[in-house]
Amino acid sequence: MTAKMAIARDAKPPLVLVRMMNPAMRLLLRTPLGRAIRPFALLEFRGRRTGRRYLVPVGWHSLNNGPAVFTPAPWRTNFARGHPATVHHLRRQRTLVGTLDTDPQRVAAAMQELIDRHGSLRPVGVDVPVGHRVTEVDGRTVDRALITFTVAPAPTPNSNR
Repeated sequence: MTAKMAIARDAKPPLVLVRMMNPAMRLLLRTPLGRAIRPFALLEFRGRRTGRRYLVPVGWHSLNNGPAVFTPAPWRTNFARGHPATVHHLRRQRTLVGTLDTDPQRVAAAMQELIDRHGSLRPVGVDVPVGHRVTEVDGRTVDRALITFTVAPAPTPNSNR
């Protein structure tokens, strides 16, 4: 029996392009022009350990279980056990809780859902041949994690009055 080979391949844009575009995207996604940039959102959150403020432009996707982001970036670990973020999308701002999922099988299933809906994984920087079904091996090979977002719970009144 032979091991399955990955067919999906990483197709992220060049780092120099990302570094040039991110400052413009950070600005545009918070203006009226942000409505025209529908497939992107701006995540604003604090680092879990450092408290550092992050403003990260991301591809924003709608899956059956709600809004989601696919990323290979190291900042994703901040969402390991659920973490609040302010999401700027379509010129609206909402506080959501993002939860990281690195399980290759679930990530592959979510990527396949995106292909089934839109026909491609190019928006998440992954090339997959037409007709290929994304597998767990593909998920590992392209090192994508999935962050799903839910509505943040309403703050509870302070009981220490």
